[in-house]
Amino acid sequence: MSWEPYPNSQWEFCTRAEFEVLYGGSAGPGKTDCLVSLATRRVGNPHYKALLLRRTFPTLIEISDRCWDLYPGFGAYYRATDHRWVFPSGAIIELGHMQHEDDKRRYHGRGFQWVGFDELTEFTLSQYLYIFSRLRSAKDPGLPSQIRSTTNPGGPGHAWVKRRFIDGAPPGVTMFDLDADPQGSISRVFIPGLVYDNKGLMENDPGYIARLQALPEIERKRYLDGDWEVFDGQVFTGLSQLTHGTEPFEIPPEWEKFMVLDWGYAKPFSVGWYAIDYDGIMIRYREWYGCEEGKVDEGLRLTADKVAEGILQREKEKVSFRIADPSIFSNLPKFRSREAHGPNIGSDFSLNGVHLGKADNDRAQGLMQVHKRFAKVAEYKEGDLVGETVMFRAFNDQTHFWRTMLNLQADKNRPEDVSTTAEDHIYDEVRYATMARVIPPKRIEQMPRGTVRYERQTMIKAKQLSKRRGISLEQAYRQVR
Repeated sequence: MSWEPYPNSQWEFCTRAEFEVLYGGSAGPGKTDCLVSLATRRVGNPHYKALLLRRTFPTLIEISDRCWDLYPGFGAYYRATDHRWVFPSGAIIELGHMQHEDDKRRYHGRGFQWVGFDELTEFTLSQYLYIFSRLRSAKDPGLPSQIRSTTNPGGPGHAWVKRRFIDGAPPGVTMFDLDADPQGSISRVFIPGLVYDNKGLMENDPGYIARLQALPEIERKRYLDGDWEVFDGQVFTGLSQLTHGTEPFEIPPEWEKFMVLDWGYAKPFSVGWYAIDYDGIMIRYREWYGCEEGKVDEGLRLTADKVAEGILQREKEKVSFRIADPSIFSNLPKFRSREAHGPNIGSDFSLNGVHLGKADNDRAQGLMQVHKRFAKVAEYKEGDLVGETVMFRAFNDQTHFWRTMLNLQADKNRPEDVSTTAEDHIYDEVRYATMARVIPPKRIEQMPRGTVRYERQTMIKAKQLSKRRGISLEQAYRQVR
């Protein structure tokens, strides 16, 4: 059996030259086939040793089956006692696993020129980095050291894989960790793959897409769309930079504008500037996040007068009002006296020209308003769905907004609230903003059955249900009546 990559994401993954390459995204683009095949690139060299890894031994069977399909065609034979494929040149491809954290030690003293991780998010970061020390080409300097990985979003290692490969640069753009490697010899890149890239699967199993579409929301976004922004416990599963993000533009002077502050000293403070357009859409058009560079959830430790000064420097336009966390108007205890010169933080802001009102700090209602702002609103024309819009947008250059808001998790003890152990300062600021300009509840009208208006609304619902569940319009109509 022979294998060739399709001329799309498969080809790009197989031809990249970076030290680390991750091929990830939806289920079904042929990631494992790429990995198993790519391991054979240098089997003509007798000094070549490669390692294919899965997290557990049982899951290694999937890789083993692919190897049996391909490797005998190269004249290789399998040595079951040590899980090695031996090629005519003497080159070796070994199959391994790291079920437990310390299983990485079993590779101590071993040397490989190529290592492939299948389902990388199942591994820990320390296991992944440990393998770096096993990559060397002592016998043949012409053999490059490389790590290749495949994965779907999700899994225990979702967060570290996302930070390492997804957040650092756009897909296909090479990244360097110059702090750890000033010479720039350790490069990495992310290549996204979708199920549609696997032409063989599309031809042989056309129903596979329908099965992915039937998954629950989070799994569907991961395995069909290859969405890295969703995870178990995520609060705002509907928030997406693709949907809610917008490129920066000049805010019209006639739009209402206001500023919101969530105070922080040892923890970051968050300042956001908002505008309301003619359709009532809230736009977060500027941010100032008081976070220590290169550190997570650590504040700048600026006093209130310095933050007020920074706000006035950034705020060139006239705003209708400014609001902040109500707690800043309470007198400070002695151990927090270094945060302000006056009796409380609010008075320091006022003395320095930044006058603040009290924000509504109702957490339950605030979360509801944020959800309403992020939710997609259907647009109809003559009974047909013509599009969707959202009532909140944020400029794409607000890196801290997108970093922290997408990673918020629900409180385990109170699922109706956001976990306060997370980096939730921007969320609190957004919550204050949405409570300042609430979206009122929809007015529900009871329409008599048999009227034209009732039948029209029923048909709209039936069309939506038919599209969502893939059933006939007649079936959907009977269900919604």
